[in-house]
Amino acid sequence: MSDRVDVLLDLTRRLSGLVELEIKLIEQREPLRLNDLEEERSRLSLLYAREMQAVKSDPAAMKKIARDRIERLREETATFNASLDRHQRLIARMRRVTEGIVKSIADEAARQRAPKTGYGASGATPYRAPATPIAINRKV
Repeated sequence: MSDRVDVLLDLTRRLSGLVELEIKLIEQREPLRLNDLEEERSRLSLLYAREMQAVKSDPAAMKKIARDRIERLREETATFNASLDRHQRLIARMRRVTEGIVKSIADEAARQRAPKTGYGASGATPYRAPATPIAINRKV
């Protein structure tokens, strides 16, 4: 089980580093570069989930691990969770901004397409087709 703790420590550190890199890319306004990290993120996440499942399946073995190693794992996990929280907040903020921009564009397009009120020379109001909705990609 000691080897499993070493693997978990390594995976947790690597995931933390990857999340911090993603945060840096978001803050540098380069979110498209996040796609370059997707494969590594998926691979590390899968390995982490497998290791955590293995630990949960044998809780008695964890009790045999030295207390200082368990404490290091807890500290690394707390650091990782803090990075994840920050990452989620940045992603949520980026999504709100993006949705706000799309909504503003859609509102302006609808305003420009809206029929003008008033009467024309013939005494009738001009006809314009109603605005068509804009689809929003929910995967931001």
